[in-house]
Amino acid sequence: MKVTAILVALALMAQLAMGYNPLLSSTNCCRCSDLHPDNAPLTSEPQRVPSPFHIVVNKRIYNPGEEVQLNLTAEAGYEFKAFMVIAYRVDKRLNTKEAIGMFTLLGSLEVLEDCLSPYGKALRTVRRQDIQSPVKLVWTSTDYLGHIEFRASFIVDNVKYWVREKSVIIRDPRAPPIPSNEPMFEKMIDPINTAECGKSKGCYRVPEGCWEPYCRYIVTWKDLGKVVLFEMGAYTEGLDDKYIAIGFSNDTYMGDDSVMECVHNSQTGRTEVFMSYNYGSPNKNVRLPDPKIGIVKEEGSNNNYELKRIRCRVWRQKYPVGDWRVNHLQGNSWYLMIASGTASKGNLLRHGVGAYELPWVSPSKVDLRINSNINGRSSYPLVKAHACLMFLAWVFFASIALIMTKYFKTMWPNRRFYEQRYWFVTHFNFMAMCFLLTFIGFILIFVEAGGYSEFPELPAKAHPILGIIMFVCILINPILALLRPDEDSRCRPVFNWFHWAFGTIATVLSIPQIFIGMEFGKAMVPWWATWIVVIWAIAHIVIELTLEVHQCCTHKKNKERRKKYEFQKRENPKLYIPEPEPVGRRFKKFMLFLHVVITTIVTIIMIIVFAVA
Repeated sequence: MKVTAILVALALMAQLAMGYNPLLSSTNCCRCSDLHPDNAPLTSEPQRVPSPFHIVVNKRIYNPGEEVQLNLTAEAGYEFKAFMVIAYRVDKRLNTKEAIGMFTLLGSLEVLEDCLSPYGKALRTVRRQDIQSPVKLVWTSTDYLGHIEFRASFIVDNVKYWVREKSVIIRDPRAPPIPSNEPMFEKMIDPINTAECGKSKGCYRVPEGCWEPYCRYIVTWKDLGKVVLFEMGAYTEGLDDKYIAIGFSNDTYMGDDSVMECVHNSQTGRTEVFMSYNYGSPNKNVRLPDPKIGIVKEEGSNNNYELKRIRCRVWRQKYPVGDWRVNHLQGNSWYLMIASGTASKGNLLRHGVGAYELPWVSPSKVDLRINSNINGRSSYPLVKAHACLMFLAWVFFASIALIMTKYFKTMWPNRRFYEQRYWFVTHFNFMAMCFLLTFIGFILIFVEAGGYSEFPELPAKAHPILGIIMFVCILINPILALLRPDEDSRCRPVFNWFHWAFGTIATVLSIPQIFIGMEFGKAMVPWWATWIVVIWAIAHIVIELTLEVHQCCTHKKNKERRKKYEFQKRENPKLYIPEPEPVGRRFKKFMLFLHVVITTIVTIIMIIVFAVA
């Protein structure tokens, strides 16, 4: 029963916590919703550097029935293994989310049509293949359907891919002109000069020391007397609406923070700067009644958006008046929070809590009068302590305790430790440690979160709920143990069932809990650490199944030995007769040793990862 439950939980865990099917060994192309790989890990992300792959077309105007030839090309030294290509309308007044026209491949690659709409389909590879560049395609439309552009995603390997790469616009000669405030016509602003970082201006960059086109986030500040010049930029992943925001906080937690937003609105085609405020408990961002308060001048470039970047430059007053929620820029030091996410009609949507979604917080407070060059991010020691304690409790202590009680009750029958069998001593003490560590970890995370944490989406939303269920189960079981009836009592089977049920529920839930917890950005766990835990879980299940099969195979012989022992005891009640040793005890000792060694190594590695990541 327990092995079956763990197998089911492991399967659910793989889908729930990791967001993709671990049985698939390659990253395939692609989802219709956002053109991202359909089975890439949550911890992977599209490449930020300019794409070496391009969409080349032979004409800029189309007519119904006429062929538009396009080539998917790769620069020298690059090649892709899978792709998806689709045509979209570009006029925001029309539906820009449905496929337009039909593609025909001129070649022998394995492809299929996808993303069916009333007006067309996309084309994608069936699997990863050896693809010779260029890939030649023909696109046709049965009607005039508006100005269109081609979008393509290119996959190089399991974690390296580019998404939503654009072609030039193919115009519909009968469609009205695209409004002049569309992104392609907005003035480009100068790039952010990173050579001045730490000299004439302060900078906070992610990753460390990056040049602006390659930065995931970049924020700079420069004192100009009565105003401070801020520059901010972020990689947008080619999404329609995106934002980057700077929060000025007295601590490393969101809540009660003044915020400056740089937001792209695809409906208006403009990139603007607004002021807002983060309220605490529950955390909520609210734009101010006067969203331009304190802003003297601003620049936002949509051409940068077209290049998969959003960039703003804003001159802000040091001491704005009229709203207490707008912070004074000098006289105080602040933790800088850099957040990026999806916007809707120019309004920020809530960011996620994953490793690449949670805001980056400066490792220390920043004085905007100093041209410092900031790197790194704040850590959350209570989160790390919680992760270490919970992993030690459930992977090390709980797993060994449960294996001992299930498969090793008959081992060492003539040895005692303070008149108790070895399996019971191990089970009791290890589960006591599991309870103690879980209790401490439970308190630490409540202190860190300031109470119960609410998350907007699954699987993060399930983490606190499952944690409370586990805590209740592990709290009830020691109470039941204190009330345990004698072995000869009629109530003993009832106790055994309840004790088993609560323990099994907590153990099975611990598996997805670990994987969900590792996805939280505050834990800062590298993606490869997930596979270490997956390997441990598989090894644990294999060892349990092996012991289960071994127990079934030796059951008959052990039963015969036990009957013989009971008969001898009845015949010679005054004679000391040692209990029989179980069949296959050497094999079982080896399996226990193997499990303890694997579990110990994995536990040590993961605790080090949690502590230093």
